[in-house]
Amino acid sequence: RRELRPFGVQVSIIEPGGFRTGMIDSAPLVRSFLRLWERLPAEAQAAYGRHYLDKYAKSTTLMHRLSSSRLSHVTDAMAHALLSRCPRSRYAAGWDARLIFLPLSYCPAWLSDTI
Repeated sequence: RRELRPFGVQVSIIEPGGFRTGMIDSAPLVRSFLRLWERLPAEAQAAYGRHYLDKYAKSTTLMHRLSSSRLSHVTDAMAHALLSRCPRSRYAAGWDARLIFLPLSYCPAWLSDTI
């Protein structure tokens, strides 16, 4: 964003939270992960442990359930960034982006890693 400013290019960053799209649909993700897991060598499976696979499945399902189905939050931010006379530098789209990810970005790395 800052690198392009001297060339007269204004960049707005759109930081979306989780939205229900095919990219985070838990069923295909878990099936794909399970297929990859089954192709891993036994020693790699043992190193990670079966709990890793179960934890992935649970977190993916939870992420999908908590995600918003209103993609208009993202498209509205895009429209504002493109059409506004004074677009913002950053747009946080979605409840989780505003309430979790944006405040987390101000925390020290050790704290955000812990959370």
